[in-house]
Amino acid sequence: MEERTSVVRDDGDLPVPARELSAARSTSPVEELMSGTTSPAPKSRIVVGIDGSAHGWAALAWAAEQAAARSMSLHLIHAFAPDIPMLGFGTTDQSSIRSEGERLLATATARAHAVDRGITVTTSLPPGYASRSLVAASHDAALVVLGAVGHGLLSRATIGAVAQQVAAHATCPVVIVGHEGHTEALHHRVVVGVDGSKPSMAALRTAFDHAAQRDAELVVVHAWEAKGPEDPTLQTDSSWPAYEGGLEQAVSREISAMSAEHPAVKVVHHVVRSSPVAALIEAADSADLVVVGARGTGGFPGLHLGSVSNRLLGRTACPLVLVHPRKP
Repeated sequence: MEERTSVVRDDGDLPVPARELSAARSTSPVEELMSGTTSPAPKSRIVVGIDGSAHGWAALAWAAEQAAARSMSLHLIHAFAPDIPMLGFGTTDQSSIRSEGERLLATATARAHAVDRGITVTTSLPPGYASRSLVAASHDAALVVLGAVGHGLLSRATIGAVAQQVAAHATCPVVIVGHEGHTEALHHRVVVGVDGSKPSMAALRTAFDHAAQRDAELVVVHAWEAKGPEDPTLQTDSSWPAYEGGLEQAVSREISAMSAEHPAVKVVHHVVRSSPVAALIEAADSADLVVVGARGTGGFPGLHLGSVSNRLLGRTACPLVLVHPRKP
């Protein structure tokens, strides 16, 4: 599928066609950390799913701000399934649908340039399902960004289902943005959920990166919840203080090495006896970003970030970042 690149020159010219950017770009150590671990070939573009919904436009605004701050490019994708009637466009004619898709991508490009005229923007209009296109694009991306809920025009499923599929299968961090939540930096605080698993550690590293880049406080949350009434881990309420102390020591060990790499980042951590989902949703109310591992292994009893991440989708008051550990 042919991709198009738009740039805006400093002299104010309109966007002009250009060739696809080379994959080989100079990048900073900050960009390497976006993927959760360092890499010999850090990625330098942010992929955004475009569908024209309120959530989708909020996602684009967030992605454009990140691209400008990190000197990255944007790649905008609007996918359509040619075998599905696209009733939201008021037609089932494929040529009309393609024209509407091109118009939508042009609007999205203009919106990105309204954030920063120096951002390089590429676009593509692939046939097929949105989740498949976004997952494929994630292999060459630093981030994939999309709205929590959309029009349902991109595939058989709504963008909510697309968000779940992309979060589960993308190979780079995925950012889910809800229109009702804020995207600007209001609180100067980044929240990360940890459980001791490999995805959790990747999430912690990514959270440190975002906190450093934003000059924000980092709040590390570990929420403990009994697996059931017969859970032997905590027999009585009176034993909670001792158990809490052990968890705090474990969390402190996780934090210490990365904190040494980011001495300017103020870190606070909380061990709470609560549902992980409830704890992170509450923490999101006073945060600019929430970061979690896309999957967990129950490194600490009771916290399984696979289910937690799915249940957080679209429910946080700020953008949600889901991080996969880099595969060897």
